[in-house]
Amino acid sequence: MSLQELHIGNFKFFRDVDPGSPLLKINGRNLLIYGENGSGKSAIYWALYTLLESSIKKSDAEIEKYFDKRKRESLVNIYAQSGGDAYIEAVIKDEQGSKKNYRVSKNDLDVRGDSDLQESNMASDFINYRVLFQLHNLKHSNENDLFPWFEEEVLPYVKRGSEPCLNEFEDLKNGPDKVTDKHGDEVFPTASLRTSDDPGEKQNYEYYKSYKNRVGAWNDWFKKYLERIFLTANSILQDDFAYNFRITFEIKKKARFNFEASDEEIEFYNPKVFLKVIEYEGIENPKIPKPHTFLNEARWSAIGLAIRFAILDQKLDPAELKCLVIDDMLLSLDMSNRDVVTKLLLERYSKEYQIIFMTHDISYFIWLKHELKNKGLLDDSTWKALEMYVNEGESGNPGSFDEPLLLESESELAIAHRHFSNHDYPAAANYLRKCAEDLLSNWLPEKYWKDKESKSHHNNKMPLSNIIDAGIKFLTRINQPTDLYKELRKYVSILLNPLSHAEVGVNRYKVEIQSIFDLIEDIEAFHDSIEYKPLAAGGETLQMRIPKPSTNQIYTYVFDLKESLYEVNVDGEISLSQCTVSSKECFPIEDGSIIEEERCRFEKYTNEKLIQAYLGICDYDDEFTAEDDYRPFLYKDDEKI
Repeated sequence: MSLQELHIGNFKFFRDVDPGSPLLKINGRNLLIYGENGSGKSAIYWALYTLLESSIKKSDAEIEKYFDKRKRESLVNIYAQSGGDAYIEAVIKDEQGSKKNYRVSKNDLDVRGDSDLQESNMASDFINYRVLFQLHNLKHSNENDLFPWFEEEVLPYVKRGSEPCLNEFEDLKNGPDKVTDKHGDEVFPTASLRTSDDPGEKQNYEYYKSYKNRVGAWNDWFKKYLERIFLTANSILQDDFAYNFRITFEIKKKARFNFEASDEEIEFYNPKVFLKVIEYEGIENPKIPKPHTFLNEARWSAIGLAIRFAILDQKLDPAELKCLVIDDMLLSLDMSNRDVVTKLLLERYSKEYQIIFMTHDISYFIWLKHELKNKGLLDDSTWKALEMYVNEGESGNPGSFDEPLLLESESELAIAHRHFSNHDYPAAANYLRKCAEDLLSNWLPEKYWKDKESKSHHNNKMPLSNIIDAGIKFLTRINQPTDLYKELRKYVSILLNPLSHAEVGVNRYKVEIQSIFDLIEDIEAFHDSIEYKPLAAGGETLQMRIPKPSTNQIYTYVFDLKESLYEVNVDGEISLSQCTVSSKECFPIEDGSIIEEERCRFEKYTNEKLIQAYLGICDYDDEFTAEDDYRPFLYKDDEKI
């Protein structure tokens, strides 16, 4: 079962449905959506959420309020005409290819009680920054009772038997059915009825007993459910996030009740669920009374994510539709946690769910789109990438309003090819320029393409000619050929001024543009053949430790790095980049200890290449033999690089 089309009309930021909208051509694929702030991205999240949630509402009025402009809870577009029909419609296709439409609006309420849609609601999940933000708030509270979070975000979507377990829990909160006492009053049955002299009252004790057993059974179920959650969460924490600690949930107070026979109202107490660290860095049962304040933000976020994904694993039931909709969930995560979550989504949960992943972080969107492309997933059947922008209304026209602009996210190269095939060579050249800028800036280290003076978040690149020149310097530093970059530099004037070059003649211009296409392809292949990673950053300190056999000592030379040192891998052949350094001091090490009395200043090399300093040191001392690979002698923070 999969989502084929999503129609959104007059709902939140969406107005009329655009017949060409990519949302009408989802075709069962996962969606990756970038949306700039205010573009209506979250309206997609809430449209699907509202459609599925409507299936479990208890009355029509609970649905109608979202589609009635007069209601406080209205989600109708503020610019919609008073009589405009706000609606959400989804087209689902089953494994046999049959399609089914589900529509909800003020006048379309048949989704309420629809068993297929209810199953889909239970099997799907919606996660946004607010869900994790609630867990984050616990970190700054006096206690970490998680039950309110479970009650709001989890229990409505977890089954106990054939019903959502929250339904039974809310029913228990209402107490047992009242009985008539010997005075003719309607009261709650109590434990005291068991010893009543009145046979009728004694019989009513069974109502109390049945209710008490139901509360106990719910508590037992909840305890076992939590056990399954923390077992899975621990596995995710250790195997995926690579953290060395384990958690559990401790129920300090079970759900319980209190009432007297004369009471009109029942007092019902929710359970209290506390998170407890049962192992930390190899220490069993560490004394951590407040784990929510002890653990740092990254670990606490990882716990929240692990719990959320563990809950997701418990929802793998068959359903008409199984969607995992995520809206800016990664908003406040550090990069290490982001990478783990991305891997989980791409490699695990995309096999079970149709994922709709939304973000307003353009850098992350571009990176993730690149990852999908590299894995061969950004195709016609697996993933679809979209971009959302604000289509601003016409200034001064009271009938013109801002609307969402939803575009299929194509590479600049694909757009350039489209213009080229239509013989619009200046437009093709313009997109090739953008493609060249992206191609170089996505591969080069940031310092070689970023304009430090730019205040723009959307275009902070240096001019293309500057990026090419900086790229040539970087390639020289990592000992790689620069001919392709120099060839690209020859075409900069065409890429920057396409209209002026159109005057040279159509045929010649066409040949030049085709040459740039070929060159772009060659540079892509060239980039793919080279992997590099920083070993030490400019400004850091590096040690060169060279053993001296005659003294059984290790002579250590300390250098300040003037630029970053990179490991370069070209088709499996590893080497080090050139790196400018200045020597600082030297000292011998014997039996793991520095011989302080022999420590001395060593400023022989100033702004020299590291390899030249190494060769000079080896040339100075006859006991040192220069090796082709001098990396084994290099250390940073007492560890080999």
